[in-house]
Amino acid sequence: MRPIIRFSATPLSRGISTSAPVLAVAKPKKATATSKGGKQGFNQKKKDATSGGSGGSGQSNVALKFSMAGQIPDLSDYPKLQSNNYRSENVGKPTTFSKSTYDKIKSFGLSKKVDQELSANGGPASIVRQSTIDLARQLDSAKGKSSKDSRYVLTGERGSGKSMLLLQSVAYALESGYIVLFNPKATEWTNSSSHYIYDSSTQFFNQWESSQTILSNLSLNNKDKLDQINLIEDIDFSSIPGVKNLTKGTKLSELVSLGSKDDRLSVKALDQVMSVLEQQTQFPVIWAIDEVQTLFKISEYRTPDYTPIEPYHLSTPRLALDFISGRRSFAKGTILTSLSLSDPKNLPSSSLIQGLSLKSTKEITPYEKLNEYHLLHSKSGLKKIEIPFNMSIKEIQGLYQLYIRKGLTSNNQSDDLFMELINSSQGNPFEIKRGLNRLRGIITA
Repeated sequence: MRPIIRFSATPLSRGISTSAPVLAVAKPKKATATSKGGKQGFNQKKKDATSGGSGGSGQSNVALKFSMAGQIPDLSDYPKLQSNNYRSENVGKPTTFSKSTYDKIKSFGLSKKVDQELSANGGPASIVRQSTIDLARQLDSAKGKSSKDSRYVLTGERGSGKSMLLLQSVAYALESGYIVLFNPKATEWTNSSSHYIYDSSTQFFNQWESSQTILSNLSLNNKDKLDQINLIEDIDFSSIPGVKNLTKGTKLSELVSLGSKDDRLSVKALDQVMSVLEQQTQFPVIWAIDEVQTLFKISEYRTPDYTPIEPYHLSTPRLALDFISGRRSFAKGTILTSLSLSDPKNLPSSSLIQGLSLKSTKEITPYEKLNEYHLLHSKSGLKKIEIPFNMSIKEIQGLYQLYIRKGLTSNNQSDDLFMELINSSQGNPFEIKRGLNRLRGIITA
């Protein structure tokens, strides 16, 4: 039988009282006389706010005091993760993201895991790692050369911090004069979560929703730069009723805005925008993509006869693969991608493992058929940046201090408990955070 739950009116507390329901049949309630206004009511006794908790009644009160609630951690004394702080002497130091930069990053649509980690307990903060500095230097060197020569993929074991390092790199690019395209959830391009339609002229399946999202984010975070770039040729939209053609010399921001608002031309507009960004040399361009492994395996989309659709037959993944493989490139810029191993249903395919020579427990036999297109894309000169499984002692210390400040563990620390955390996690960022639950129990016991 379900208990009856009552909430008592205790000042600055919430009281919960429970009691077993009475098994005896309740007496029927009598209706009161009809009032003059024609309304009918029922007599109801006023409940005693202090009921419950009597010795032999089987009732009890549980009071949750507001005084038990902790204060929001104050991280204001930490330095900002700005472009001038990407220096080796800051390795291991906790830093926070500036509000303007983090607002831009968040507008791209972070994954649930990363968003929860950054939004809770005092706001967005991270540790500067040696890999953070190395990636920033890669972006500096890519500013003056073609993205065909600077195409990277972050690899490494699960929990090594690839997504956070990618995000830190995007923050650096936003503050270093880059035009930034950032897609934290490439899986949304292949998981059949948005509309698509076959285009007989291109023989691809157009995904106008994802094209609109990319254009909208591009405009939101780069409009000042897009206003300074002009179209290098006329763009004909005469085949689409009610849409005016754009002439040579028009601001690129107008084409971006047009495509983000009209789903009929969003796919074509995105392709034209990327063509302009390929040729312009005023600003370096970065396209950062997380969960990139999803582009190297069969998608969850289906044709009308339920035949699986490959990513290179879908408009958005096809466009991304053009730049990842080097078929298309920015005159100045870089392509920075990352593998994500957090979803066991979306792990790298055999073709990607073989093409990038990834470490894997999955055995690939000579009899396994590999997709030749995925194999060629992964072997197209994409450079691996291996993120180490474990962090350095200095980085671990900084991460531990950040978690203490955020209230994820007790500040009653000791060398023995800190060393136990290192030994149990082997210095892996994901395992460190997961191990804090057990460590917290030891500290507070």
